[in-house]
Amino acid sequence: MSSQRVVLIGPMGAGKSTLGKLAAAALGWAYFDNDDEMTLRYHHSQSELAAMPVAQLHGIESQYLEDVLQENAPLITGAAASVVDYPANRELLKSVTAIYLRIPIEAVIERAGSAGVGRQALAENGTQILTERYERRDPLYTECAKLVLNLGRSPEKDAAKLIEFLNTL
Repeated sequence: MSSQRVVLIGPMGAGKSTLGKLAAAALGWAYFDNDDEMTLRYHHSQSELAAMPVAQLHGIESQYLEDVLQENAPLITGAAASVVDYPANRELLKSVTAIYLRIPIEAVIERAGSAGVGRQALAENGTQILTERYERRDPLYTECAKLVLNLGRSPEKDAAKLIEFLNTL
């Protein structure tokens, strides 16, 4: 049995949930969805999380990352895009198998939307905010990642690449 704890990192809309579910199912590993787990673990509804001040939400997202990595391995989880903003989280990501799901900024803007958990600040000036975050976080994701997976348009093909990598660990 693998002792791997895999954390998918990247901007909102990258496909962390989609690829995480596909890879975990194919490997027979546990999958923990970031947004769903924050609701269960910390007793906030999705709408409450989506309405929180950004700093408070980031605190919960950081706590989730720390907590989920205490679960029995093997596991796959996604991490909120913001976790790389904090040095302690970056060190935690370096201690596990973090995989950066990289997509072009145009895809982030297309997929992110302006409603939902972590999208509070996007209601106004969403494109500008997403671009700033993307440019600031891209090197941080890369720094933490054991693999940078440049995604295409097919989640199934991207999941196959992810699974192929995980099978080499």
